[in-house]
Amino acid sequence: MNLGAAWRDYRQTIAAFSRPARLFLLAMLFSWAGYGVNQVLYNLLLVEAGFQEGFVGRTVAINGLGLALAALPAGWLAERRGRRWCLLLGAAVFGSGHLLRATVLWPTTIYAGSFLAGVGQALTAIGAAPFLTEHSTPRERTHLFSAFFAAELLAAVVGSLLGGWLPSALVSLPASSRPGLLDAYRVTIVLGALLDFSSIIPLRHLPRERSVLSGQAQAPITRAERRMLMPIAVNAFLIGVGAGLVIPFMNLYFKIRFDCSSAQIGMFFSIAQVGTALAMLVGPVVARRFGKLRTAVTCQLLSLPFLVTLGFERHLALAVGVFWVRAALMQASTPLVGAFVMETVPPALRARSASFTNLLWNLGWAASATLAGLVIEHFGYAVPFYLTAALYGSAALWFFFNFRRVREPLLGSSDDPTRLSEEAKGLRGEGPTTE
Repeated sequence: MNLGAAWRDYRQTIAAFSRPARLFLLAMLFSWAGYGVNQVLYNLLLVEAGFQEGFVGRTVAINGLGLALAALPAGWLAERRGRRWCLLLGAAVFGSGHLLRATVLWPTTIYAGSFLAGVGQALTAIGAAPFLTEHSTPRERTHLFSAFFAAELLAAVVGSLLGGWLPSALVSLPASSRPGLLDAYRVTIVLGALLDFSSIIPLRHLPRERSVLSGQAQAPITRAERRMLMPIAVNAFLIGVGAGLVIPFMNLYFKIRFDCSSAQIGMFFSIAQVGTALAMLVGPVVARRFGKLRTAVTCQLLSLPFLVTLGFERHLALAVGVFWVRAALMQASTPLVGAFVMETVPPALRARSASFTNLLWNLGWAASATLAGLVIEHFGYAVPFYLTAALYGSAALWFFFNFRRVREPLLGSSDDPTRLSEEAKGLRGEGPTTE
C-alpha cells in the first residue's frame, strides 16, 4: 500500500488503456493547464480591477449556474450525438468563456464569460465519465479513472505555476515594456484560454460514434435502477454546497489572511495538486483490498479535521501544510467515487447519472458561493470552513449507508461481464460504436 506498489500496478495496467482513452487524457492535459491558470489568477484579477468579494462570489455562482443549467441538455447530447461530439463542443465553449471574461472587464461580460465557461465544463464533465467507462474494461477502469483525475491535477500544476510566475515576470520587465499588474493578469489568463482551445486537437481524433441509445433499446431500466440516482444526486448536492463555500476563495484566503503573493499562491496550489495526484495513484491499490466505496468514504472523513483547522489557523506554514493534506485526502476519493457510480448504474443511465450529479453539485456550488462571498465580507473566513466540514461529513455518511451493500467488481479482474459495455468488449474500447 505505497507509491512503489501503486506504480507497479499502473505499469501492469496502463498498456490496456485504449487509444481513445489515451487521446482523451492528452486533451485533458491541455484543458486543465488552462484551468489551472484561471484557478490561481481570476479572482485576483477581479480584486485588482476593483471588484469586491461579493462580486467575486456572484461570478463563481454564475459559473456554477452555467454548469447546472447545461447539465441535463449535455446528458441528452451525450446520449444522442455521442460522447465525442459533447467533448468537442465542451472544449470550444470552455475556452471561449475564459477568453471573453479576461478580455472585457465589464460586469455583464464577466458574467457571460463565466456562464459560458460553466456550460463548457458541464459538457466535458458529463461526456467524460461515460466515455472512459465505455472505452475500458473492469481490469483497468479504476486505474484509468485515477489516471484521468491525476492527469487533470498535474496539468493544473503546470497552469498554477504559470499563473503564479508569469504575472510576476511581466511586472519585472524594464519600465519601457512593463505592464501593470492588472494587464499582466489578463495576458496570462488569455494564454490559459489558448491552452483550453488546444484540447480540441486530440479530441478531433477520437473515433466517431453512433447513437449511444441504439444498443440499449433491449435493456429496459428497472425502477430499482432509477432509484439509485437519488442518493447519488443528494451526495453531489451536499458536496457542491460545501465546496462552493470555500474552494473558490482559497486564493483570496491566502492573500488576505496571510498577505501572500500570486507566486506564493501558485506554488501552494501546485504542490497541493502534486500531492493529490500521488494520492489518486495510490487510491486503486488501497481500493483493491478495501473496495472503492470504503476507501473513498474513509478519505473524505479523514479530511474533515484538516478542513476545520484551516478555519482558525493563523500561522502560514501550518495552514499551508493542512491545506495540502486536506486536498490530497478529499480529492483522492473523486476517481474512486466516479468509477464506483459508473459501474453501479446501468449503461443507459450513465449519462443521466452524470447529468444529475453535475446539476445538483453545481446548483449547490452556485448558491453557496454567492452566500459565502457575503459571509466572508461580514464574518471572515472561518465560518465557511466549519460549515463545509459538516456538509462533507454528512455527504460521506449518506453515500456509504445507501450503497454499502453493493457488490463491487474486483479491481484488476474481468469479473461482472454483464456490466462491460459494448464498446469495451473484445477490442479494448474501440469496437461496435465506432464508424
